[in-house]
Amino acid sequence: MTPTRPRARATAARAAAIAAALLTACESNQEPTHLVTAHQMGPVAYRDPAGAVSPDGRWLAFTQGRDVIIMSIADGATRTLGTAPSQVRYLTWHPASASLLVHERSFDRRRQDWFVYDIATGAKETLWGGDGGFSGDLPPRSSLLEITWAPDGESVVGVVRSMAASQVWRISREGDSGEVVAEGQRLSLPVVSPDGEVACIERSESVQYLRYPCAEDPVDWLKGHQPYGHVAFSADAEEIYYAAPREDGPLELWARPVGGGPAEMLDTAERDVYGPGVTRGGDVVYRSQWYMVSLSAVPAAGGDVTRITNFQSETPTWDPAGTEVSFTFGGWRIATDDVDYPDIDQHIGIVAFDGPLPRDAPDRIVRQSYSEDQGMHWSPNGRWITYHSHIDATDDIYLIPAGDPSSPRLVSAHGHETGWPRWSPDGRWIAFPSYTLDATGGRKSYLYVIPVDQETGETAPQQPVPMGDFPHDALQAEWTPDSERLIFEAAEGPGRKALYWVPRDGGEPQRFHEWESNQVHSGIAVSPQGDWVAYIGPGSEGFFQVHRVPFGGGQSEQLTVDETQKTQPAYDPTGEWLAYTVFSYEARFWRLER
Repeated sequence: MTPTRPRARATAARAAAIAAALLTACESNQEPTHLVTAHQMGPVAYRDPAGAVSPDGRWLAFTQGRDVIIMSIADGATRTLGTAPSQVRYLTWHPASASLLVHERSFDRRRQDWFVYDIATGAKETLWGGDGGFSGDLPPRSSLLEITWAPDGESVVGVVRSMAASQVWRISREGDSGEVVAEGQRLSLPVVSPDGEVACIERSESVQYLRYPCAEDPVDWLKGHQPYGHVAFSADAEEIYYAAPREDGPLELWARPVGGGPAEMLDTAERDVYGPGVTRGGDVVYRSQWYMVSLSAVPAAGGDVTRITNFQSETPTWDPAGTEVSFTFGGWRIATDDVDYPDIDQHIGIVAFDGPLPRDAPDRIVRQSYSEDQGMHWSPNGRWITYHSHIDATDDIYLIPAGDPSSPRLVSAHGHETGWPRWSPDGRWIAFPSYTLDATGGRKSYLYVIPVDQETGETAPQQPVPMGDFPHDALQAEWTPDSERLIFEAAEGPGRKALYWVPRDGGEPQRFHEWESNQVHSGIAVSPQGDWVAYIGPGSEGFFQVHRVPFGGGQSEQLTVDETQKTQPAYDPTGEWLAYTVFSYEARFWRLER
């Protein structure tokens, strides 16, 4: 029997906002039915699991990690349809409900394409076949994003984006002809209504609008609602379903007559409700998101866990005395903040580890700006702080005095998906990873060091750490106690990770441990004595756990056993504790019978 969920209750903080909304809207009397929960692999470098209901209402397709899964809505049975080389962002059903269109890209992002999966057999083939695109003056197949089928199955619509503009294309089912149906600076998520008209979302001056038709100006009948994510139409094209934020931020699910009329709130929750899809029978299938991160610590050799924070917080590091823990905090909302990325709700704070725990809020705030501030690290003398940020449209490493965060100074250059900086124990270097891009869009991560004087804060230009023809992505790096070597985790391919060390001045990386994990950016930590390296890997209980392995290789040990997902370990300066992030990242799918 499929469980039903009680209606979300209005908390005191948002009761007034919901009551005001209901003055001009009807609220659905139907109760949604929970279908399935998809789990994401980590809070860093991931987006929501994709999901879509088949037009005939028989199947729900969704992703979990790299797996494409379909579930029978009748009995809840699931099976893996296929496994992608990296995370899947888009799924769309053919109107006949017999095949699924999936956007996949290679692990190094050099190749991305659309593939058709046969639901009955699991067979997979490239959309429109071949490697060279398709005939006519059409955009390359790999450049098409957010494809959806028209209800009659005769065409698809998709978006092609550049830095300057975006185009919405409609392309025939054979891929032999097509046309631009709309252009704009930021168009997204096109969908074809049952009467054949294309709708899309426009982003302009930090505001979301519905364009229907997509080629025309935004509609004026949503009455203050900003639509986020996919919209969907009823089978008769008389009603539209969409998600819009309430005053305090979270998205709610709404229905409204096309052309205007009273809005009906279908569902609300503590966090976002969005992504509606409609079956031909009239059911609405959508998702709610649950995302929570907090900090805990475990003794360095394992034992009872100490909870550090009760609020949204991640990526811990320690002060030089081992009495304080820094972290990234904020109410990051994936469905809405992704639209403004990297201007998102992520800040840097500190709590005292030697005081009462757990804490319900930061004791001190180091940085509070909408520029994705992350990965703070103290200088050994405690006078300086370095961190990753997107200030002024950068993606780099910054430096501030520990007592004055008002004037951050850029100390790296040309960063792309730059990782967390780490100060060397002797105070003379800052190490960090960052990606480079090639002409194909492929990327590879390298290690860099910045010479620095911890007394004055003066820095010299960054230097790459030469590693010859090392073929893998070098991810998070940590220092050995003598500041002469860097220990780093490497992503060797889908689901494959390893630990290496390399001299600070470069050389051939030496591999000393390997494991399997689909959590790519999970971080590592090196004990102050240099004898242990902590990392995150699957545990025997089916959860990501904290492990440690001797530096240089040997038998690994699992340090945590509780049934929570973990990431981003950090040794304290005494070597007595390992702090880490605990996360829960779920997409919960629901069906509402209309």
